[in-house]
This record gives sequence, C-alpha cells and structure tokens, in this order.
Amino acid sequence: MSKNRCLEPMNLHCSSKLPHLRASVTPYCPKPTLTRSDSPKLENDKRNGLDMQLPEEEYDITVKRVRWAPTYGDRSSSELTDRPATYITPRSTKQIQFDTDTPDEVRLAHELRLAVHRGGGSVDPERNSELRARLSPMQLPYSRVQRILRECELYERNQTTYILPIDYGRQTVGLICKARTDNLSDLKLRLLVILKQHRARFINRHLFKEAGFIEAVLPNKVLLSFEDFNQTLQTDALWCKATSVTIKNYAKGAVTFQCQPLDLREVKAKLRDCGYKITHSELGHSPKKALVQLPERQMKRYKEFLEQLKQDHDVVRVYDNVRV
Repeated sequence: MSKNRCLEPMNLHCSSKLPHLRASVTPYCPKPTLTRSDSPKLENDKRNGLDMQLPEEEYDITVKRVRWAPTYGDRSSSELTDRPATYITPRSTKQIQFDTDTPDEVRLAHELRLAVHRGGGSVDPERNSELRARLSPMQLPYSRVQRILRECELYERNQTTYILPIDYGRQTVGLICKARTDNLSDLKLRLLVILKQHRARFINRHLFKEAGFIEAVLPNKVLLSFEDFNQTLQTDALWCKATSVTIKNYAKGAVTFQCQPLDLREVKAKLRDCGYKITHSELGHSPKKALVQLPERQMKRYKEFLEQLKQDHDVVRVYDNVRV
C-alpha cells in the first residue's frame, strides 16, 4: 500500500495535502539585473548605456491658440468674465434710428447687417449684390469689415428662407414673396394686414416655376447698335444654354439671362468666356404663362401694394407675372 502511494503523481499529492512543499520543489530563478560596465576600453555604443550622460536639450514650448465663437442668448452672472464678448453689429434686422453720439463704425456695421439679411443671408459679395454695393464705398479697415461680416454670419444662422405665394386682383395676378426670418408666424401676421387692405390672400395657384437668373453686363456694348446688340444676346444665350434673355438697361449694357436651375453654374461659366461681367446670380421663380397686362388705374394700385410688401424688413425678393 505504501509502495503504491509513493507511485502517485507528486503534483496531485502535494497540492491536495501538503501545499507548503510545492514551493520547495520549484527552482529558484533570480531576477535579471543590469550591471554597469567599468571597462574604459569599450566604446560608448558597445556599453549598456548606464554610464552615458545625455546632453540636456531645451525644447521650445508651442502654444496652440484656439478662437472660441461667442454664444447666443443671455449669460448668467457666473458665466460672465472680466472682459465679456462685445459685438459691433446690432442684431436687429430693422432700420434703427441711432443717436447723434453713436459711433460711425456702429452705423456702418448696421448697414452691412441689413445688406446681408436683405440680400439673402450670404456674406459673400459674389452671391449678395446688396452687400457688394454697400462694401464698395465703405471706408473701414479690412480687419474690421471681416469681423462685422463674421458677426452677421452668426446672426443669420437662426434665419430661414421661406417662399410665400400670394394671389392678387381676383386671381389675375400672382406673386411669390421670398422672405428670410426666424419667426414665420409673426411675418405672416404683418403681411396679412397689407393683404387685407388690397384684397389679396396667401394661396398657391402654381403659376410659377423655379429658374436661375443671371444679371450681367457686356462691356463692349458701345460698339454695337441696338439691333446688333439684341442679335448678339440671342446668339450668346443659345450657345450658353440660357432659355431667355432680357435687356434691363441698354445704355449700360445690363442684361438678365434665365436658365434651368441645374444649369446655373455652367451658364455663368460660359457667359464669362463670352466676355460678360456677372454682377448677380440667384435661384428665383419665373411665370409659367404669359404676363398679365393691368390697366393704368389698377397698375398704380398694384405698385402701391408691391411697395408695401418690399418695405418689410424680412422680405428679400418679390416675383410676379405683371408686365411692366
């Protein structure tokens, strides 16, 4: 019996009854240590590296500047710092009557704010004709103008563009009112007062289609007569894939091309190749049917109605089907 007991596996036997004997049978393995070499004959790269003194190098500390965008709304007193963010541009989209002691910079900033808003909300002069016209005579440093435009861009983030169809004159005249606002219900209430005075209403009779409009100027127009100028426009419109062209000002050579919405960029590029100077381009609305001819008395009344619509600070553009 004792002979068979000694033949049992040692690991099983020791682990079950004599756990303190398991460590005695494990060989001792010392931890490896690094020894410092004292031999002066060895080169530095052949030693273990513990006796080398590395030179102390000074590294330049780089600081990354982060420009934080200002937040909207009122801030609590705990969030206010010693120097809170200040704005040059008033946020209002209405015409403000400033005091006599108001700085000229604030007045000019407000005019830029109105030009950005009424021009469609773009701070790019190439896409906003009203902003481009206002920037040309302005006497401000470039850095200040850029700061004002950044503030205008922050304000315009809360604005949305809406298309409001209007019926006028017993279903004979149709209008498309393009407005930009952050409160659509308030805008409709303001316009509803004007509509009731002129017997108009908000209704969509699907009289318009979306189209691209390109306003351009032909510099070398002075060398052409009216007939040749008109023939040149028709030829260029056909080659540039424009659907129609109208003369706005023959003396200045100002014309307006109309094209499909998806062909707007291509038509602009081809017009530039033909020598035209693009002044403005946008996606608007064109009447599907022939233009309406109003009598003189109704035309005077209609112009008053149209002028009241355009005086609203949120109205960007008005399209109609009336022949002027």
